[in-house]
Amino acid sequence: MPYTGGFLDIGKDYQSKYGFSDPEKLIFKSKKGLDREIVEQISSIKNEPDWMRQIRLEALEIFFKKPMPNWGDTELMNAIQFGEIYYYLKSTDKTEKNWEDVPEAIKNTFEKLGIPEAERKFLAGVTSQYDSEAVYHRVREDLEKQGVIFLDMDSGLRQYPDLVKEYFGTVIPSMDNKFAALNTAVWSGGSFIYVPKGVKVELPLQAYFRINAKNAGQFERTLIIADEGSSVHYIEGCLPEGEWVSLGDTFCAIDEVKPGTKALNSLGVEAEVIATRKRPYKGDLVKIVPVSVGNAFELTPEHPVWAIRRPRVSRARKNRSQNRWDVSVNKILDAEPEWVPASQLKVGDILCFPVAAKTQDHLEISDDLLQFLGYYLAEGSAFFNGKTQVPTVTLSFNIKESDKIEESKKLIHVLTGKKAGEFRVPEKHESRVYVYSHELLALSWKYCGRHAALKQLHRDVMELPPQRQKLLFETYLKGDGSRHLRESGHTLVRCSTVSRTLAFQLQEILARNGIYAGMQVRKAFQETMKTGRKIQHREAYCLHFEEGRKVCQAWKDEKRNCFWVPIRAIKKRSYVGMVYNLEMKSAPNAYLARGFAVHNCTAPNYASDSLHSAVVELVARPGAHIRYTTIQNWSNNVFNLVTKRAVAHKDAIVEWLDGNLGSKLTMKFPCVYLVGEGARGEIISCAFAGKGQHQDAGAKLFFCAPHTSGTILSKSISKDGGRASYRGLVKAYPGATNAKVNIRCDALLMDKESRSDTYPTMEIDGRHIQVEHEATVSKIGEEQLFYLMSRGLKESEAVTLVVNGFFEAFTKELPLEYAVELNRLIQMEMEGAVG
Repeated sequence: MPYTGGFLDIGKDYQSKYGFSDPEKLIFKSKKGLDREIVEQISSIKNEPDWMRQIRLEALEIFFKKPMPNWGDTELMNAIQFGEIYYYLKSTDKTEKNWEDVPEAIKNTFEKLGIPEAERKFLAGVTSQYDSEAVYHRVREDLEKQGVIFLDMDSGLRQYPDLVKEYFGTVIPSMDNKFAALNTAVWSGGSFIYVPKGVKVELPLQAYFRINAKNAGQFERTLIIADEGSSVHYIEGCLPEGEWVSLGDTFCAIDEVKPGTKALNSLGVEAEVIATRKRPYKGDLVKIVPVSVGNAFELTPEHPVWAIRRPRVSRARKNRSQNRWDVSVNKILDAEPEWVPASQLKVGDILCFPVAAKTQDHLEISDDLLQFLGYYLAEGSAFFNGKTQVPTVTLSFNIKESDKIEESKKLIHVLTGKKAGEFRVPEKHESRVYVYSHELLALSWKYCGRHAALKQLHRDVMELPPQRQKLLFETYLKGDGSRHLRESGHTLVRCSTVSRTLAFQLQEILARNGIYAGMQVRKAFQETMKTGRKIQHREAYCLHFEEGRKVCQAWKDEKRNCFWVPIRAIKKRSYVGMVYNLEMKSAPNAYLARGFAVHNCTAPNYASDSLHSAVVELVARPGAHIRYTTIQNWSNNVFNLVTKRAVAHKDAIVEWLDGNLGSKLTMKFPCVYLVGEGARGEIISCAFAGKGQHQDAGAKLFFCAPHTSGTILSKSISKDGGRASYRGLVKAYPGATNAKVNIRCDALLMDKESRSDTYPTMEIDGRHIQVEHEATVSKIGEEQLFYLMSRGLKESEAVTLVVNGFFEAFTKELPLEYAVELNRLIQMEMEGAVG
């Protein structure tokens, strides 16, 4: 899914990409409004037991009798037109276990949302709901064998009616509130999960919810039971090991990147890596092969790549058919790039190859030293000689290369003040230039390293101005390259190295000098000479480009400081193993895979205008652990009215992680009843309220037993006149001896028109109870922005950095996909916040 920050300016097509709706193709659609007939019709179509039908009808009567809440944003709630809603839509007649069997139109919708089959393969289980019904469901076989039940709620009722009857409505009864009654009357879809005693579900169970039809309601019902000593993580809606990423001055495998490392982002700017995430994966990898085949990289199908679609920039040829090179350079330079999932890329699409932007001269590195280092990289070695341990630096040349030999001797004399020696080996056609110098050995090791396959340039060299770096490249080319005049009049320039890191560094130096060099990889092989001598050739990396060529296979973009490089081929292979992703401290949250710009993976859950009123019931038996993660980004006309509640028995742990963006009105207050000794509840939430939005969110903790504990952390941001409210309740009963709770509510206001409210309620009836509460309301100060902008950030970048830091306490608790997703959603919401 695309990153959209103001400074990348790629969010203009947000609505067309993610605010889409598909033509309705339904096998059943109820009439508008709600009455007894519709409720009975829903129950009949689902072929439910009579006791469930009676529960529905009783809940309907409660819904009609209960008034609308007289607290909260009553004006917005009273605007809900219950009579204009379709309460039940059925898009398919069954829930599929095979993704290929899902109706094509529905499957395409979830593909658009970035939920391809390959992504599902790393999850323990997944359910997808489209309008009122689950359309796809799958759970891993090994979990089924352990007795884990993960079904859509309708299937759970059919297959395990007694288990559902035992727990359904016990945590949230119909009488609880008007919207809980509404959900109980018309519920459809959702998830049913049962984890047996002692079973640990290591990978998350996940569900996706999508409302497609206009004026539709979605009323999913989720019931999760974690039996004694079990654990489960439920979630509502990368690159393989060894893939290389750019750290600016060098390259390394993504799985070796550590937090705090600086890496190049898609703007060619260094940014700090705050986390390296990994997850198990089983599925296809997509291999993207650009015209420079040595830069081919692999990633999971959903991983976004910064690209321009070829049809947008192609040009017609009158006298011959089109090929991938028939593009308009002017169209490329004017086009708006986009983040395209790897699985959607086509041959001929054009990738972004950013050029490192940082330049810093280091005067201690003289021009003479740069020219010498070029020869050293190509032909040199530095070592302590034998038993004498004399520091020695040697350069090897063909015996006929007298001009290079003489130039290298002069450079050595300038740098050391010593006269270089020369040792000839006629039978090998070799001449070795050498000098005994501790100083030159130290400089060679410092700036270039040692051993041919391990040589790489020092950070200071990689930061030098491009014209100075060219001095090094020219002597390197003399030592280990060639120039060949072709019949076309162009000069083919080639050089090679057995150091992969050095090859990518030289490619970067050429790019900074306005040249995109292709890279080929020559595999290792063994050669037998006429004399019978066998020579083992290492894997080599060959750079090549043509001087003077007007028609190029890569195009320089001065405005964006990058090259645009077309895709030559796309391949796939099966993969089982770990995949990795990098989380960057500052936007854009992107990095470079073998030089090309890629983003993080996953996509959010977008919806059409409607009413979303869900009920979620969690039961954590003694010693069980449930974590429930939600990140929702509804359309701005959705009323998102949800009731979530958990019961935690002795020593059980329940964690709610709740992210709320979008919607017209959200009212959601995750709750935990701590009914067993030693139980713990944790509720961490964040909310972003934009123009015309009210995020009324919060948390509730009920302490009913001794030695229980809880934490509430609430973060909210209001922008463009949006309103965010924290509404919390902490109640400790007399038996809750030695209970502890910590509440922290932080609000950030982006402008004078926005609003933040805090409504904390604490009822402490017991003794020896520790309660801590802290609330802050702040705004982004001019001093903060001035400080960050004085460090080189644009104003929009500075604001986004502050916002991301504000939400960090929430995002660090999320799995990779959701941390990345939330950051991108916030950046979308922040677009246009400045200027």
